Amino acid sequence: MSALGLLFVSEFVIWFLASRGSRDHSKKRSDNGTFWLLILGWVSSMTAGVFFRSQGVPQFMRNWLLPHVTFYIGIFCIVVGVVIRCTAVLTLKRAFTLSVQTTADQHLIQTGLYRIVRNPAYTGSIISLLGVSLAYLHVLGIISVFVICFICYGIRIHIEEKAMLNQFQQEFEEYCNHTKYRLIPGIY
Repeated sequence: MSALGLLFVSEFVIWFLASRGSRDHSKKRSDNGTFWLLILGWVSSMTAGVFFRSQGVPQFMRNWLLPHVTFYIGIFCIVVGVVIRCTAVLTLKRAFTLSVQTTADQHLIQTGLYRIVRNPAYTGSIISLLGVSLAYLHVLGIISVFVICFICYGIRIHIEEKAMLNQFQQEFEEYCNHTKYRLIPGIY
């Protein structure tokens, strides 16, 4: 419960801090509805992690559990994911927003975790969400969360990187050449 509390509190604080500066009309918005897609994906992932352990699932499927050590791995992933996400958000400072948007005076951040992957805040979220499903030990929960995250964050990253390319052009292309991976070093 402490790990889930940490996850919820960190997301609330990030949302609160990011929403304070979202009324700036000089920002060029390029969200295309992906903010709501991420909200839906986050809620769906949290629900999927729990659902397969509920009474609404046939008994034979409820028994598709992983070993209990997976619970501890899940808790560890939740904490690590929160730390990664918070570190990435703090690195961006005022440039972090919940919507895909840019301003004329904005700079491309290429320090901290952004030297390793292009979307470390999303990496942190995905690790935390997978951690929740791991903590509930159900195989189908983990698979569901992985699929949901792959779709939702994949669409969001595509939209976001298109906006970054439009804003920063050559600088963003060079950044992509230098920082090849979007989410997971050596994989994607």
